[in-house]
Amino acid sequence: MRLSITLSIVIGLSLVALSVERHVPLEYRTIQAAIDAARSGDVIRIANGVYREDLVIDHKAEVTILGDLPPAFDPEIPCWDPVADSNACVILGSIQILSCFRLTLEGLTVISPRSAIYIDGSKACFASDIAIRACNLVAGYGGAIALGEFYRHLSVSCTNAHLLDGESRIIESAGAPHLEDVFLTCSRSSYVSREIEPLAAQPVDVVVAVIDSGIDRTIPAIACRVWRNPLEIPDNRIDDDGNGYVDDVFGWDFRDDDPDSLSGSPIHWHGTFVAGVLVDAVESRLPTGVPCSVRVMDLRLLDAEGVFYTSDWPRLAAAIDYAVDQGARIINLSLYATRVPPIEVREAIRRAVARDVLVVAIAGNGAEELGPIARWSEVLTVGAVDREGNPAGFSNVGEELDLVSRGVDVLSLIPGGTLRTGSGTSFAAPHVAGVAAFHIASDPSLSVAALIATLTAEAIDLGAPGHDVQTGWGLIP
Repeated sequence: MRLSITLSIVIGLSLVALSVERHVPLEYRTIQAAIDAARSGDVIRIANGVYREDLVIDHKAEVTILGDLPPAFDPEIPCWDPVADSNACVILGSIQILSCFRLTLEGLTVISPRSAIYIDGSKACFASDIAIRACNLVAGYGGAIALGEFYRHLSVSCTNAHLLDGESRIIESAGAPHLEDVFLTCSRSSYVSREIEPLAAQPVDVVVAVIDSGIDRTIPAIACRVWRNPLEIPDNRIDDDGNGYVDDVFGWDFRDDDPDSLSGSPIHWHGTFVAGVLVDAVESRLPTGVPCSVRVMDLRLLDAEGVFYTSDWPRLAAAIDYAVDQGARIINLSLYATRVPPIEVREAIRRAVARDVLVVAIAGNGAEELGPIARWSEVLTVGAVDREGNPAGFSNVGEELDLVSRGVDVLSLIPGGTLRTGSGTSFAAPHVAGVAAFHIASDPSLSVAALIATLTAEAIDLGAPGHDVQTGWGLIP
């Protein structure tokens, strides 16, 4: 696995000028005037009101535009709910973001006869690292956010999209789906022109267990997707559901043997990143008007360095059994072992499969043959490709490889909520797990065999026709 800060694009702006706050309409009569005057690091604060402007943000770096901000984050309430009520800063028009770097829009309500926001750049200067948070976007035609060809790293979170044409989605891209470079989570879309079907509005939750290094559930863009044990009362020191785990509200920390990954030893960034990839895979496929029904169960195994040891095999087996007993339909194992695990681990996976739980494993990053767990017939093994569909140089290969997904420069979150890119089969697997969860949400009766058949059938064949050792049955976009 590899984590890196997202690539910088150097734009010809002064690097020595001090950043300032620019206020609309106190200092600038229009939002566009404040944007035109903005320099790197500036914050534009827009007072509550209605602004009739079509905005063009061209070649700006590290500028933040703030409108009516929602109340403080409450983990008990989906973050998009208070955003829906925070619509005092309204822009009647559209926003074009052209060749900008690290631009943030937050707390805006944009009402447009077309897409509310359009993002693009050029071959020479991509639009990169664009963040849209806590906004309400109303689009008369097309997606709420339209993407051109030349962009990288778009993050959308805690945002409501209202679409009027009855056909579009929250994000629409000019490129193929597998070429999209978008992180979408904790956002809600709906058609203004019709009611959501009652059954679609109340889907059954699909639980995906992430056995990893722990998840930072305090991040608003992840918190609304975290699984909660409905039978456990928090902090009463009683095993309310009688499962042998006291106060296991969000899962269990098998590393510290306590109910909470966020207490005790620090968590490594890996698990939060994996959870973000998984949630994005589901939300990016949701039909408009259908709420996300996938929840992520946090089962911590890795230590603060992102490592587990041969002495941890019993913990891994216990985590798998916990996930199955608590109703998980999918288990994501972005873990890699070079040594053959004891039989108790394989038996735990077999018990999971026997109860129709899909176990997704990684190919590994050693540029070698698949390791022990990845070769087991009971798991769905996932390798990595780059953005263009080329096999990643680090991704392990073998006859047992089932599928591949993007695992190079993947966009997600790390603890604290910062957006980063990472590479590794660890980040290809949760995308496939998320797509699988989407299929179960659409048809809860799917067996593991039927689910794998569905994934294999929809995979985009790469390389030689049929199965091959580098890409399996193909790419899950």
